[in-house]
Amino acid sequence: MYPTARIVAYFFLVVTSALWGSNAVAARGLLNTLSPETLALLRWSVAVLALLPFVWSERSVILRALRYQWRVLLLLAALGFAPNALLSYYGLRGTTAIFMGLMNSIVPGMVVLLMIFWKKRIPQYREGIGLALSFTGVFIVLMRGDVYNLLQLRVSGFDFIVLAGLMLWAVYTILLLNRPPNLSLAAFVFLAGLLGLFLIAPAVITDWAQNGIPRVTPKELMLASYIGLAPTLLAMLLYGYAVGQVGPVQSGIFTHLVPLFSALFAVLFINESLHLYHAAGFVLVVGGAILCCLKPDTTLSDTKNPAGRNAHNQR
Repeated sequence: MYPTARIVAYFFLVVTSALWGSNAVAARGLLNTLSPETLALLRWSVAVLALLPFVWSERSVILRALRYQWRVLLLLAALGFAPNALLSYYGLRGTTAIFMGLMNSIVPGMVVLLMIFWKKRIPQYREGIGLALSFTGVFIVLMRGDVYNLLQLRVSGFDFIVLAGLMLWAVYTILLLNRPPNLSLAAFVFLAGLLGLFLIAPAVITDWAQNGIPRVTPKELMLASYIGLAPTLLAMLLYGYAVGQVGPVQSGIFTHLVPLFSALFAVLFINESLHLYHAAGFVLVVGGAILCCLKPDTTLSDTKNPAGRNAHNQR
């Protein structure tokens, strides 16, 4: 892989983390008036419809993939698309910002552990040190410079829902390397997004049958469209590209930037103050990420072998 491609992938991961950081802010406000089912439906409907003109020329390839590779597509759709969003929204209604940040910071460790037991990948010592540094940086930001803020944390059933969604995302990150190679990245996101909407349809129908079809205001539609276009569509495309270039472990480490961006947006948009612990956390997270990414992931050579991937997808 050319160094330029790695740098572009890392830049895309930073942008993705920033978009995900804005998603929690926008979604939290919408969940005061919209059900998780409706928000997940709006989010992914916007993303799928926006992609349709760009993947229309690939419709025959999409139909062929749907016919012969529907199992892996359905699995990826369930793990990383609308069902995962629905699970996260269920949890977001009752969890705290501190717990959400803590759980997001666990994702890189989940990816490393899964790669050890699942793919027999031994982590490099730089990755271990980098993960520890970045995790410490996240803790400093979430504690807001005072460990007492973490001691006050109380765990609820909503928190376990959030944890389940993030565990599924870690699995999705690893399996993303096995997405059907005959589909472009845009076509894959379109098709998996469509399948994800199909999977959450029963939950949406049940919600509307019990509570009535919601009336979405123009402001809510605008916010939902932003979530669908930026933290969903654009972020999924950038993340999918980056995982293919630098691997799931190095991609996962950038999840630690999400709570930092959330804190930054709070400073910029809701007049929170900037403190020394923000700077300390940022330095540790970025330093840890750089340490993890000094060398390319050698396990990518096997997953990028066209023969190997095609053989996998025929199983």
